[in-house]
Amino acid sequence: MDATRDVYQQLAARTGRNFLDGLRALPEFKPAPGIHLVGLQVTVSVVDGPDLGSVVMDPVNLGGLADIAARRAEGLRAKHARLAAPHLRLVGEGA
Repeated sequence: MDATRDVYQQLAARTGRNFLDGLRALPEFKPAPGIHLVGLQVTVSVVDGPDLGSVVMDPVNLGGLADIAARRAEGLRAKHARLAAPHLRLVGEGA
């Protein structure tokens, strides 16, 4: 059981580092000259594990990522609702 937990912890840590790397790779949104956006700090930690780091992002990029996550969540909920829907099957002798 501990080996399985260790594997999942390693997977979580790798996924968290990949996520942070992806956030850092986004080009910063540059508004018009003279306009300064307040940054948002995203910190990733493994539950019951280490802190993996943080990145400061502009709210425009983070808002776009939030929209993508919301659309994905909506699609997954719809998919799971279709899979969980009861199906009626008639089993018996043919006519």
